[in-house]
Amino acid sequence: MFLPNRHISLKMLAPWLGALAVGAVLVISMVQWVGQTSARELSEVAVDRLKLYHGTLHSALEKHRYLPFVLSRDDDIQELLTAGDGRAGLAVSVSRSLSATNQKAESDVLYVLNSQGTTLAASNWLEDRSFVGHNYAFRPYYKDAIEGRESGFFAVGATTGVPGFFMSHAVPDDDKGVRGVIVVKVDLRPLQQQWHDGGEHVIVTDQNGVIFLSSRDEWRYRSLSPIDHDAMQRIRSERQFAGADLAPLGLKRLKVFGEEVFEIDGQRFLVQKGPGGKPGWEILYLAPFSYITERQHTVFLIGSVLLFLFLTGGLFIRERRQKLFSAQRAREADRIEAINEMLRVEVEERKRTETRLLKIQSDLVQTGKLAALGQMSAAIAHEINQPMAAIRTFTASARVLLGKGKREQLGESLAEISSLTERMSKITGELKTFARKAPVELQEVDLRVALSKAIQLMQAVCEQDGVVIYFEDTGPITRVKGDVVRLEQVFVNLLRNAADALRFSSEKQIKVILAGDEKFALVRIEDSGPGIDVANMDQLFDPFFTTKDVGEGMGLGLSISYGIVQDLGGDIRAENIKDSGACFVVEFPLVNFVEQPFAYSA
Repeated sequence: MFLPNRHISLKMLAPWLGALAVGAVLVISMVQWVGQTSARELSEVAVDRLKLYHGTLHSALEKHRYLPFVLSRDDDIQELLTAGDGRAGLAVSVSRSLSATNQKAESDVLYVLNSQGTTLAASNWLEDRSFVGHNYAFRPYYKDAIEGRESGFFAVGATTGVPGFFMSHAVPDDDKGVRGVIVVKVDLRPLQQQWHDGGEHVIVTDQNGVIFLSSRDEWRYRSLSPIDHDAMQRIRSERQFAGADLAPLGLKRLKVFGEEVFEIDGQRFLVQKGPGGKPGWEILYLAPFSYITERQHTVFLIGSVLLFLFLTGGLFIRERRQKLFSAQRAREADRIEAINEMLRVEVEERKRTETRLLKIQSDLVQTGKLAALGQMSAAIAHEINQPMAAIRTFTASARVLLGKGKREQLGESLAEISSLTERMSKITGELKTFARKAPVELQEVDLRVALSKAIQLMQAVCEQDGVVIYFEDTGPITRVKGDVVRLEQVFVNLLRNAADALRFSSEKQIKVILAGDEKFALVRIEDSGPGIDVANMDQLFDPFFTTKDVGEGMGLGLSISYGIVQDLGGDIRAENIKDSGACFVVEFPLVNFVEQPFAYSA
């Protein structure tokens, strides 16, 4: 009774089963095609990466290859090899030279072997594991160099235990053939660290299949295949790998999609090989085969899911469309809500930012006001200090003259004091003008008059410190555009600065030279002090820069003088005198040129 129904059910399922079989075949074929394509792409990438790593290895080895040859021509090294152990001082000198060369060339160690293979000098001669005194005649690089061959040999250091690549070159001797051997050791650990940090798998093997360079530490000093007895004996006699057991890596060699594959500890790698840059060396790039299997798994999973969806989707396509439509509407609503929330947060953040910026702007304005007030106060204190010192000097002189009854001379001192107080008043006004960058009304003044007043003002102050001022006139009177008070201010500052520089000098002299030509007037103020530190030259005229002790100077004198000279259209510069001392040169353009000598000397 139920057979017809069952027969009908199987008949209805036949198209679906056929579609399932066809889909399975398509999925398997697609997986196979993706595997082959991925293997080919991975192989091409591996070839490119292999070239890159071969380039880095070649660069690391070749950049130091010239050193042994160049050093073999060094006269001191040849003399050391000729003298042997009898020149200990020469060995130290050569070791120092090798240390400097090694540091400059960024190699690991440079050392000199005599004809018996004993180290006479080395760049690491001061280290605990110095090569000096050790014999390396068992190393192939020594034997090759002695026999006239240029050598390259990788080994673990017999003295330091640090692996490296050794390159050597013989020091020729016209009479005896070979005097000795120059060896450079290159540390390849930084190169391996770069490979390791790159996250890729790179190995370099020697002629015995021993892995001596690897981006993975656990593979280093393992062999790709068992090493025969003779080769192992030779490795042990040369002490190449410092007693490492050189056990086989235990890899399986496979062929997958026509490509060579290594299986190591259950992990597969697609392998690309190439020459390692030295005879017998081979560099291998191992690309994880998981790239291919993951793509195959992905394709298989996608194909299976698509096949399943194809078989089951027909029954629920309308319902799924409705659900997808509803879900899409819900996601769009959520997205719009999220965007609105982000906009609200951004508006609030911008309001807070504007508030902070307004406060910062207000704080900056206030800070600028305080800084200006501080600079003005400091400048006034600095500029008034010099006239005050002169007033104290004239006051003391006035007391002495008063006690002696010399009222005429007393009147001159009081007149000078009055002049100085008037000058202090003008200084405060000029400092305000300088600070505010107010326009200056220039007049035609005699530069010599301003210079003479400054010398007379500083003469009494300098005499107390034992400083002698000499004035030298090398030309006619020169007239410039400016004002006397500002010019006096510049020259007083420069003379005060020169006097301070002579505090600890045995010879305390200041030489003032006035010169001029048809276009410019020039004033040189030279002192016999220690001169100006070259490192401070660029900062001399910066505000608040001073080399004096704390409390002895504000660092404003030269800055103020520089500003005045610039305002008057002149130029000021500092330089050191060849023998001793410093010199400040002030230069102004001339208004006219008057042939009148000026009779003043200090």
